[in-house]
Amino acid sequence: MILSRLHALIDSPLGALLGGGLYGAWAFAVNHHAGADNAWMIGLSHWSLSAFLTFFGVRIMRLCYGLGRWPLMSVACSFLGSMVFTYALLISVHTALGTPKILLTLAPGILPTIGFASGYSLLLYREERIEDGVQVA
Repeated sequence: MILSRLHALIDSPLGALLGGGLYGAWAFAVNHHAGADNAWMIGLSHWSLSAFLTFFGVRIMRLCYGLGRWPLMSVACSFLGSMVFTYALLISVHTALGTPKILLTLAPGILPTIGFASGYSLLLYREERIEDGVQVA
């Protein structure tokens, strides 16, 4: 019961907003030395981007998965497409904002992003194999 509620929260817009809030707070904290106004702008921007990417990341991965010509290429397209889109957007926006510590700002999200992108890409592969009637463990 608790796990199903947690899963529903994670998949919801509210979950995206809450998760983005954690990353936004981190971005604010590591850039506070740039002044309160800059830190607030960086934190709010990172929160917005994180929430957007969390909510729309699944759609991006599904789109990229469809670009592959064979199943494992589809997994690679989904994973790489998601990672490139995510970090190109994050780095571009933080560069435009003048974020002084971009790498430190993005660091806490790197491993969760890799885990989510690889896990979801493999889930798409598994779903495709099941739809094709292939026995999946």
